Amino acid sequence: MAFFFPDAYVAIDWSRGHEYLDKELQKITADADTGWRTVDRLVKVYLLDGAELWVLVHVEVQMQPEGGFPERLFVYNYRIRDRFGVRCATFAVLTDDDDHWRPTRYEDSLLGTVLRMDFATAKLLDLEQDWAALAASANPFAVVVMAHAKHRATRRDLQARLAWKLDLTKSLYRRGYDRNQVIALYRFLDWVMTLPDDLARAYVDAMDDFEKEQKMAYLSYAERLAQEKGMEQGIHAGRVQSIVRQLQRLFGPLAENDLATIEALTIAQLDRLSEDLLDFTQPADLAQWLRQPPAA
Repeated sequence: MAFFFPDAYVAIDWSRGHEYLDKELQKITADADTGWRTVDRLVKVYLLDGAELWVLVHVEVQMQPEGGFPERLFVYNYRIRDRFGVRCATFAVLTDDDDHWRPTRYEDSLLGTVLRMDFATAKLLDLEQDWAALAASANPFAVVVMAHAKHRATRRDLQARLAWKLDLTKSLYRRGYDRNQVIALYRFLDWVMTLPDDLARAYVDAMDDFEKEQKMAYLSYAERLAQEKGMEQGIHAGRVQSIVRQLQRLFGPLAENDLATIEALTIAQLDRLSEDLLDFTQPADLAQWLRQPPAA
């Protein structure tokens, strides 16, 4: 909240703590027939005037805009108010690449009846513009934004991705974070900035040497190797699921042989497909791409 929505952050009394409302969130999303959703957190906080407030923070992780997104946030908001009788402030973090897609409002009208809800958004594309401020920030989410930016910028240059991944990881030790923060951000960087096997091993070797030089053994060499192997499987499954979802939105259900081909792609190929599919206009474009997937 401090990084993405500073105006709201200063209005909340953080001295009273906060409470995650996972069960309440499940109740309002379980039967909300609005398609695929990625709601991150529903949290109870208190304002400086003592009023109780529920905060819905939504992270929209998509490669392209979604027409029903504002309505989805409206549905969540009114369900919280209706079911639990509390006010809810809605915030959205947008990670897409479309500079023109900036949803901030849901509005519908019928025969003089008008429904409208404005909501706060933070777009990573905007935050990436001031790289110097990100590099100087002590807030851990500055690193999150930087990793997202360099993931996109290096989709077709994996050597550059390795260099940026090493630079960002080493910067964690210079920002004054404690051990738990460094490890958490290290794992995030490893998840976002994926590398093929040879470069992943080079990354692990370089970080092992760096920690020895700095005398900061936060993760052992063996732990890094095990993490690389275990996370790669989860990353691959997540990439496949995300791409299939996007393709189904474009063209409807996919053929079984296309699904099998997509599942057999490497992580690097999946990253390439997630970018190239933005130019697809018909199922034949996908079929042609799958006949000769790029090597990386």
